[in-house]
Amino acid sequence: MDARAAMSKPLRSVRVAPPPLAARAAVLLLLLLLSALPLSLTYTYEQDVFAINGLYTALGSPSLPGWVTNGGDPCVENWQGVGCAASNITAITLNGISLGGQLGNTLANFTSIITLELSNNNIGGTIPDNLPVTIQRFFLSGNQLSGSLPSTLSTLTLLTDMSLSSNRLSGDIPDVFSALTGLINLDFSSNNLTGPLPPSMGNLKALTTLHIQDNQISGTLNVLQDLPLKDLNIQNNLFSGPVPPKLFNVPNFQRDGNPFNTSIAPSPLPAAPAPSPSLSPSIGHVPSKEPTKSPDVPNGNSPASGNHTIWTVKFVGYILVGVVSAVVIVLMVMFCVSKHKDRKSKKEIRKSKKDVYPKNKIGREPQRLGEAKIKEVPEMKEHLVKPMNTVEKQLQMWFLIQVRS
Repeated sequence: MDARAAMSKPLRSVRVAPPPLAARAAVLLLLLLLSALPLSLTYTYEQDVFAINGLYTALGSPSLPGWVTNGGDPCVENWQGVGCAASNITAITLNGISLGGQLGNTLANFTSIITLELSNNNIGGTIPDNLPVTIQRFFLSGNQLSGSLPSTLSTLTLLTDMSLSSNRLSGDIPDVFSALTGLINLDFSSNNLTGPLPPSMGNLKALTTLHIQDNQISGTLNVLQDLPLKDLNIQNNLFSGPVPPKLFNVPNFQRDGNPFNTSIAPSPLPAAPAPSPSLSPSIGHVPSKEPTKSPDVPNGNSPASGNHTIWTVKFVGYILVGVVSAVVIVLMVMFCVSKHKDRKSKKEIRKSKKDVYPKNKIGREPQRLGEAKIKEVPEMKEHLVKPMNTVEKQLQMWFLIQVRS
């Protein structure tokens, strides 16, 4: 019995004592891992919380589900419009919900934000200089942003899409595009931007869509001619100079409303005929000014068509002068011929009067006794006297013989 008891004691220590210690240790380790894992995956990174709290305050603390001005956990609590990846805020999308206020100065504190979409609101103020360098999609169109474009846009090297259209931005477009080689879509339309396109725009080798219409941008389009553009809208600006031929290959190219100069020189027109020296300079000639070289007007008329119109007016004027002069000369010739005929007619009348017996001498000569009184020749209505025929002469002679006898 003693031997059996001695042999049973070690067996009990092996079977009973070790298992409870190992199980307790395994369970404790498992509990520690399970408690630590949710904390590392769901708790929002503190710097992102600080950045979104500052943005919420700058916007005027609007009524947004979950949002607070201090603290909170946007990723765990699912704040409206907030997207996260692990513990980092990667997107804020709040379009068309009548947000006001401004953007504030805490945007640069976001550590991993990729998308910022606040379009079609009433956000005012200026675009802050401090922008998150991780941003790829930046949309602030349809707001009331003013001031100029910040030069810190040059730090957004990961930017692929940006729209700042329909705001009140002014000033020149800064030369900030040298490092933005991944930019695909750019929209600055419907603002008050001025000045020429910056040279660094020529480095946008991935740009396919560019909308800059409804501004006051001037200069030429040469900086855009080597870009892979598919959609280019530059309407209603102040662009001048000839359009680069390569841009005509852009599938959707809208360019109306710019005073472009013609790229083809107008052909020389024939010289106008010199006016006749006999013509009076005051008849039918209207002085006209030579057209000056100016950019095309919005309606599309070129200088060549203007020159052609002016020369046409001159040519018609010369024709009118010639016609009027010819009519005057014909009238003068007709007047001279009429005068000449009148003078000739008067001479013939005077000559014929000499052959007619004057009225004032008839009946004044003394008559002889016994002679019959000669009757006065009645006044003739015509200038020429009709000659007597042979029968009338014989009757007159017979009458005189009878009277004398």
